[in-house]
Parts: sequence; structure tokens; C-alpha cells
Amino acid sequence: MVWVNGAVAATVLAILVVWNLDGFDTGRCVLAAFALSAYGLILLRYRRQLNAAGPVGLCDYLLAYATETGTARQLAKATGRKLVKAGATVNVIELNRLAESPKPAKALLVVASTTGNGDSPRTGSDWPGPDESLVAYHGVDYAVLALGDRDYPRFCAFGLEVAVTLSAAGARALFPPVLVNRADPASVSYWYRQLGVH
Repeated sequence: MVWVNGAVAATVLAILVVWNLDGFDTGRCVLAAFALSAYGLILLRYRRQLNAAGPVGLCDYLLAYATETGTARQLAKATGRKLVKAGATVNVIELNRLAESPKPAKALLVVASTTGNGDSPRTGSDWPGPDESLVAYHGVDYAVLALGDRDYPRFCAFGLEVAVTLSAAGARALFPPVLVNRADPASVSYWYRQLGVH
């Protein structure tokens, strides 16, 4: 966050310096000032997206991802952006950090990949399993987007395991897990429609 604030301040300072330079024609000064202004606006927009949820825990939706190659993280962040655009606040975390994260006001959304023969990816290998307490999520709404590959016999096994574990802890499914074969766009679109975002 500090670097974003510093970059915005540096952009404003650069605009003032460029505008007051002697020996440059007005057209170049205007063009440089315009480019620096655009850069500053992009940084401000990025900062606003980073701050969309405020402090951890003060959010409508908690989006937890478990990924090996980055696909689940990308889909979690894309889901978060759509929810923010719809006016919600969102925090995105690794599934391994679920136990230390305060519960959301509206729902827990999990995007979980399955690796190998039904195994958890590295960012989901330490999440609170069936033998650990998920008491905080009793009565919390949840939904799971399970990613996998139909060429493997235990298709989306880890995502389905997460859904079963949350249900056993007393969390309430908003809808059945959405199963996605190789990041199929049609299945991902169905996930967005189920959440009421497009």
C-alpha cells in the first residue's frame, strides 16, 4: 500500500515538474502531463480495488482458493472482481488460511483445484479438515467451485471433499458444487450466474 501512495504522490510531482520545464514546447508538456495523469488514475483505481474489502474480516464474501498451477487463484480473483463490481466487499485468501480468517457477513466461496489422484493442491493441504474445528462456519452460507480434469478417475475430488466437510460443520450450501472440467468457460459462467454476477 505504501508504494501505491508513493507512486501517486510521485506522479503528481512529475506532472508539476513537466508542466514547468523551460525549453520544451507546450505540446510535449501537455502530452507528458496527460500520460502521467493517466498513470496516476490507473494507480488510484488499483489502490481502490486492493482496499475494496477494508480490513480482513470486514467483508460480505470470503473467497478462499486452493491451487497448484494458479488457475483457482485466478478464478477466485475474477469472482471477487465481479462481486466488487456488484457492490459487495470481498477478501481473497488461500484455503490454508481459512481457520485464521473471520467469517464473512454473507457467504464463504471456495474455488478448489484437485491435483493428482484426487489430492489437495499445496494451498489447500493444511486447511481445517474433518478432524479440526470449523465451528465458526456453522450456519454460514457457502458455495464451492471445484476444478478438475475428467481424464482422472477422482474428478474434482478435493473440491467435493471441501463441500462435504463444510456441510458436516453446519455450513449451508447456497447451491450444489459447480464442477469444472479443465477450466471450461461454460461451467465458470454457470458459477457466476449462480452467484448472481455476470
